[in-house]
Amino acid sequence: MVKGIRIDRPYHLLSEYECSYFYLLERNPRVVDIREQWPILDVNGTIELCAQANLSHKNRGIYPEPYTIDFLITERIGEELLYRAASIKSPQDAKDPEVRKKLAVEYNWCKRRGIPWTLVDTSKFNKQLLDTLRFIRAWFKNRFEPNAGAVSRFAECFLEHYRPNILLAELIAESAKRLALRKNVAEDTFRYCAWSGYIPISMAHQIKLNRPLVLTKEFAHDRI
Repeated sequence: MVKGIRIDRPYHLLSEYECSYFYLLERNPRVVDIREQWPILDVNGTIELCAQANLSHKNRGIYPEPYTIDFLITERIGEELLYRAASIKSPQDAKDPEVRKKLAVEYNWCKRRGIPWTLVDTSKFNKQLLDTLRFIRAWFKNRFEPNAGAVSRFAECFLEHYRPNILLAELIAESAKRLALRKNVAEDTFRYCAWSGYIPISMAHQIKLNRPLVLTKEFAHDRI
């Protein structure tokens, strides 16, 4: 159960893979709505697609059970609101022939209605990525309320004094000192800056207060 940032409601996420993807969606500024476990109530349509694929339709007891798509996402592209669908499977399940048949039902149903459908590549989803996302997302859990001007000043100060061999806690403390911020406010401001892209963190590396912070290669190269 995760409380949403963009939509104020609890989200039911069924795996760590889904949780990681959900957090990545929340960080995407184009995303305006996320619906999880979205049911395809057009049961006649999925029964037809199953028959064409020589696949038994899912049932609950004697009744057909609706297929569900892991995420139905609404994005603002220019002036338009567009839908896309995404399914999340582990790398092992994604290769399973029976699983792929069921995914084909989702794909073909979406294709009929002009909804782009993607099987998300989860091969790089791991515990470290999820821990990093949870660490930077903690600004929301801590009820931090960002102010655009203060966030921009913090990011500028932080990046000005960033060096790749300094502990994250020390970098935050230096920024807090220069901006006259309390420790907890400075930490949550950093988390928000990292979450929102003001500070270009590397998602491929662990983030902890007692470790040096790794930024994206493009930025870090200029600071060596």
